[in-house]
Amino acid sequence: MPKQVDHAQRRAEIANAAWRVIAERGLEAATMRAIADEMGMANGALKHYFPGKNAVIRTAFTRVVANTDARVRDRLGDATGLAALRVFCHEVMPVEDVTRQEARVVLPFWQRALADPELESVYDAAMTAWRDRITGFLRDAREAGEVRTAVPDEVVAGQLLAMLNGVQSLALLSPGTTTPELQQRMVDAFLDGLG
Repeated sequence: MPKQVDHAQRRAEIANAAWRVIAERGLEAATMRAIADEMGMANGALKHYFPGKNAVIRTAFTRVVANTDARVRDRLGDATGLAALRVFCHEVMPVEDVTRQEARVVLPFWQRALADPELESVYDAAMTAWRDRITGFLRDAREAGEVRTAVPDEVVAGQLLAMLNGVQSLALLSPGTTTPELQQRMVDAFLDGLG
């Protein structure tokens, strides 16, 4: 009797292996063979799950977004408004090992998405969801009197997303100056300025 394979679990394992290869060795090193080697499986077996490199890259990026969202959910507790927004920012900023590794997946994804409409739409969908989440936190913060700026929430959300995306680049490419402490101070100054 052939061994039963949980295909959803296998896809998740492959996505995690791709994530690790990209984060540790870079996008160009993330060949199907390297990912298969990381998992200890035959190269051809990957093709049943991912037809090509773009599918692997897309899955690695969406894994980063899903993992970030899960950490935010786990850490939020009863936090709302600006406290919730600080939790969200902390989980996106590359201030810990896992978030630095995630940024190492995100940066090459951006480059690839510039020339690929499908990957661009994946990025756009993720940022739309994050923008909506940020706007919800801001709405709660306004209702609680924590945010008093006249700048509309959608503009504030765009500014914050731009800062969070930018800090991923700065932290990886200029780690000596864009330290975790500076990243936190940047976000705190921005959020404190909304009051």
